[in-house]
Amino acid sequence: MNFTFLLWPSVIIAAILGVFFFMRRHRRFEIAALTSSKVMDHIKDLAIVLDQHGNIVTFNQAAQQACGISTAAIGNPADNLSRPWSDLFKRYAQDIFKDEIRVELHYYQLTISPIKDNRNRTLGRLFMLHDITESKLAEQAMAESESRYQQLVKLLPDGVITHRDGKIQFVNSASVEMIGASSASELIGKKFLDIVHSDSQELVIRRIQRSLIDKSANPLVNEKFVRLDGRTIDVEVTSRPIDIDGAPTFMVVFRDISEKKLADEKLQQLSRAVEQSPASILITNIEGIIEYVNPRFTLVTGYTAEEVLGKNPRILSTDQTQTGTHRDLWEKISTGREWQGEFVNRKKNGELYYESAIISPIIDANGVTTHYLAVKEDITERKRAEAELQALQVELREQAIRDPLTGLFNRRYLNETLEREIARAARENYPVSFIMSDIDHFKTINDTYGHPVGDIVLKNLAAELISHARVGDIICRHGGEEFLVILPGVSSDDAFQIAERSRKSFQALRTEHGEFEIRATLSSGIATFPKNGTKSMELIALADQALYQAKSNGRNCVVVSRLVNL
Repeated sequence: MNFTFLLWPSVIIAAILGVFFFMRRHRRFEIAALTSSKVMDHIKDLAIVLDQHGNIVTFNQAAQQACGISTAAIGNPADNLSRPWSDLFKRYAQDIFKDEIRVELHYYQLTISPIKDNRNRTLGRLFMLHDITESKLAEQAMAESESRYQQLVKLLPDGVITHRDGKIQFVNSASVEMIGASSASELIGKKFLDIVHSDSQELVIRRIQRSLIDKSANPLVNEKFVRLDGRTIDVEVTSRPIDIDGAPTFMVVFRDISEKKLADEKLQQLSRAVEQSPASILITNIEGIIEYVNPRFTLVTGYTAEEVLGKNPRILSTDQTQTGTHRDLWEKISTGREWQGEFVNRKKNGELYYESAIISPIIDANGVTTHYLAVKEDITERKRAEAELQALQVELREQAIRDPLTGLFNRRYLNETLEREIARAARENYPVSFIMSDIDHFKTINDTYGHPVGDIVLKNLAAELISHARVGDIICRHGGEEFLVILPGVSSDDAFQIAERSRKSFQALRTEHGEFEIRATLSSGIATFPKNGTKSMELIALADQALYQAKSNGRNCVVVSRLVNL
């Protein structure tokens, strides 16, 4: 450290005293003349003179620049200066002072000296501020560095022991804790090998002896170490001869690797778990380049590790994966979130397979994503089973809403659908016609030819009704030989034409049974929303009444309901 700045106040005071003597010879003392000498103007220290009332008498160029003082301040109180300088003169009002102070970002050595005349009367005070910022910051940096070093040594987990002639000379606190002693004094002066109870003392001794011959040797031993309390730990021991005062001394460094060994064992277990995992595991870097795959990945995809390392997982992709899946995947994992979803991928042999995947970012201790981990499961069989189950559910649903004989909708479906259809027609203002049809004399056909023949006739009618239907029309076996056709957007006049066409086509059909040729006719009744009514059940009843009228009119005809909804 440069201590030259400490001499400046003495030099300045000596110069001022010289001027005192000069002024005494002239029997006159002028404080302003004294302090405006060339000595003050050419020093780098800040020099400011106040009279006994605290008014500024004079100052040098260094003070003028640092404090922003102008000549207009002479004769005025120092309190009028801008802060922090005004605060400084208020705080240090004493006549004699010498210490370090801080003004904003600068450090100064402040010396306050009284200015007296030949009668020892105080005329004012001289403020000298020597800028020690650079040296102060250097001291602080050195102190911080030393503090960090001491803290590092204090927190050093390795135990250090030095021994000479087999006797311990020095131990650090980590050694005391590792050996299980109560204090360092318990170990100092004792024989090293009496303290270090290990399973391989002979090996330690041989390696230490070898290091005496071969100075480059660095004997490193991993062994079980028995503490004074009898507990065994795993340690890594390094011993090396060092020269202290010309006497051979050994420095032994112990590192407790029990946790590391346990972590290594856990890591090995984890590695085995990953290698033997029933799930495909894949690790990529942040650019998505594959860096690791486990054996299951090879088994599922058919690719060897060598064939995929350094490549992008897109080698498995197909256009059958749901659109937007990969975009959503990258949006999530690139922001540190986990993604779950499914892919349709392709194996090396071209076979498609389904995968369920969980992809997560791997984040280091600093919170930075370094890799991505994908854990994937082949769900092809599950998907196939789900598809079969879905198909079965659809089939069961169809069976629940379909008539098993004709394949037409049944009354259950009709009840589920009609209210929605009428509500939509009312909302969009279009008509809906209901055609209720019944096979004439169907009981006679069953009684004469048997129910199997009757069933054929029913199927023939169902096929005929379907052939005249549009997409969106609802054809339902309402019960027995009654059929209901619902025609959205069809007026009563158009519904009559459709019913007539179906009646004539059905009349022309022939059902052969042995040597007999069976013919049947059809009667129908029509009601239309909203002309005849606004409720679905009401419209079905009206269509049924019109059908009854057709039967009364001699059958094989179509009757339109004449009831007008008011």
